[in-house]
Amino acid sequence: MTLLVDPPPLDGTFALAPETIASFQRDGHVLLRNVLTPDEIAAYRPALKAAVARSNDDQHAMEQKVAGNGKNWMFVNNLWTLDPVARLFVLAPRLGEIAADLMGVDAVRLFRDQSYFKGPGGANTPWHQDAYFMPLDTDQIVTMWIPLTDIVPELAPMSYVTGSHRHGFIAPSTGDDEAMDAFEADMRARGLAIHNYGRLDAGDIAVHSAWTMHSSRSNTAEQLREAIVIVFFADGARLAAERPMTRDAPPQDFFARLIRKQNRDTSLPGLAPGEIAAGPMTPLVFAR
Repeated sequence: MTLLVDPPPLDGTFALAPETIASFQRDGHVLLRNVLTPDEIAAYRPALKAAVARSNDDQHAMEQKVAGNGKNWMFVNNLWTLDPVARLFVLAPRLGEIAADLMGVDAVRLFRDQSYFKGPGGANTPWHQDAYFMPLDTDQIVTMWIPLTDIVPELAPMSYVTGSHRHGFIAPSTGDDEAMDAFEADMRARGLAIHNYGRLDAGDIAVHSAWTMHSSRSNTAEQLREAIVIVFFADGARLAAERPMTRDAPPQDFFARLIRKQNRDTSLPGLAPGEIAAGPMTPLVFAR
């Protein structure tokens, strides 16, 4: 059952310096410190955890549908539809305004949220670009990675390929250590740096562009890694037509098509290609 709490509203502006916005647009990722206060995290975390625990077995998350629970992940999709406190958290105007400021747009909509809880020994998350799986006609998409507890390197914070959002599509890696090591070596050979923020405190938020390559290694700590991911996109985007694909396309293209279909069915049900991506599952979060 839903926890009875009266969480503080997550409104108010979190001012971004011009150099912070420029850094994000240059690098494709940025770490924002102290976006949420300790009291705010403490007020929302119990309800978010409870919602994940209630729904994890329902296999809401696309990753669960593909990989199951064997990787010790707890990925639940669209917590905002499952719990009233989670709804206040995910649709917080403060977060929407940050997304709009980083993208340089006037209004943003929610595409989806998801718990990214990775248990002890939880497997690697392969290198990938979110935009590859998005059925939208815009590159103006950002993902916020929000830890609910302090994150140390053993808890598998995200890694990013700096500047990769300016290199178009890059084939993803598989999730085994050897493949991820080889992928990172290839990125460095191309002159692209791998960056990991190392430590994030509860209330910090890491943000990356939809075309930024990112990954996460195995959780080697003895505790659950608790993080919530929220994906925002620029208001006015349209549902994109499905990309043509040949029979000899690589397996990852067929996988990506499956995920794009799941995203359409979940976030944009009933829309035809070319129609504005707006509906009950993609609410307007912030507008100037």
